[in-house]
Amino acid sequence: MTAKGTPMGHLVFVETSGSGVNAMSYAKRTGHRVSYLYSDRYDFTATPGQRSHARRLADDAIEIDPDADADELLVALRGADVRTEGVDAVLTTLAFCVSRAAGLAELIGSRGTSAAAVETARDKARFRQALREAGVPSLRFAIARNEAEALTAADSIGYPVIVKPVLGVAKAATVVARTSDDVRRHFGALAEQLDTLPVGMSTQFDGRFIVEQLAVGELYSVEVATDGRVWTPLTTTRQKTGAEDPVLELGCTAPAGLDARLEQEMGAYAVQVCRAVGLDLGIFHCEMIRTAEGFRATEVNPRIAGGALPETINAVADDDMFGILVDLYLGRPAPARPLRLNGAASHSVLGARSGGTVRPDLAPDWFKTHLDGLHSGWVQAVPGRRLPVMRGNFDRFGVIRVVAGDPATARDRCAAVKADIGRELGITLAAAGGEV
Repeated sequence: MTAKGTPMGHLVFVETSGSGVNAMSYAKRTGHRVSYLYSDRYDFTATPGQRSHARRLADDAIEIDPDADADELLVALRGADVRTEGVDAVLTTLAFCVSRAAGLAELIGSRGTSAAAVETARDKARFRQALREAGVPSLRFAIARNEAEALTAADSIGYPVIVKPVLGVAKAATVVARTSDDVRRHFGALAEQLDTLPVGMSTQFDGRFIVEQLAVGELYSVEVATDGRVWTPLTTTRQKTGAEDPVLELGCTAPAGLDARLEQEMGAYAVQVCRAVGLDLGIFHCEMIRTAEGFRATEVNPRIAGGALPETINAVADDDMFGILVDLYLGRPAPARPLRLNGAASHSVLGARSGGTVRPDLAPDWFKTHLDGLHSGWVQAVPGRRLPVMRGNFDRFGVIRVVAGDPATARDRCAAVKADIGRELGITLAAAGGEV
């Protein structure tokens, strides 16, 4: 029996992110069995320590072919003497593997997110079409397979537009185009950009691009939990986007800091989006922009938010995001109300604006001097280390988190510590809007 008085469950994790390691830890603490299917191809998605910890946590750590489909994952489980008849649920926290996790759950008849809904959420064209058919306010869009089709679509929609792969994550190969020349430059540099991506990311693309009306406004997100009967917006966050590149995400603040009416409106809209797509089990990350016409979804991730966002929410919440996720997949009902937050939390991702080398005379324990101003954080920047230009989520070299009484104070304090760190490293950091 678990600590909650329910029979021990058996969860299969198809790969993981840092958030997934936290979910595994919760599952083990509460007495459940964990089988973990992993591939070295995805080592770039978490720190080496997190990756090795995930394998130690698991009752069954099973290495898989990185291209394995659901049928091949089933063979891998059985080859490791895992009785799939006893598996309660299959899940993943890694965007690259959501389709395979949903497919495996469907194949063995266990709980899992709807495979059809996952495909709709992942495919940005099908996502837009689902919103249109459900009558959920959305954005104008068109599909393009090459530069000429993208130019035609942009002319029809009207500049500015955003051009991004129909499939793919981490804002890779995405650009805001304000003129036709921006579209041409994007496609001209596309092959070189794709060549620099990790294999686990580049294999996601299928040659299609979506050209969308550019929604103008601040970026927000809502975490929606559902058991298939109840959809609950757990909490809202305001995203930090790049001051120079609005596609670049550099952290978030929870709660979003809007008035109660707008917070409720945003939560209700996120629920509409998830239901229109058909997302029926799990926690889902719905991103949206508050435009002059109202909230407009930019995407919905068919898994819990990646990066540091769940831990930022946990820093001030009255419940554990990872615990809610595991419990949902083990058949417990969705929370009946949003999370209650005791204050506000804000985190910032650290990345180099234009690349550079960390000061060679930096003290080895330099980061300790900043911890007094933080709730938590980590940095991988040693003296003399070369830091790459931050182009996406996986180019970060650290995360810092601050807790305060209100969102504005938390965000400002986080920005101040980030500025201090940049000065000490001798590196110009990628800045979010409103940061110096």
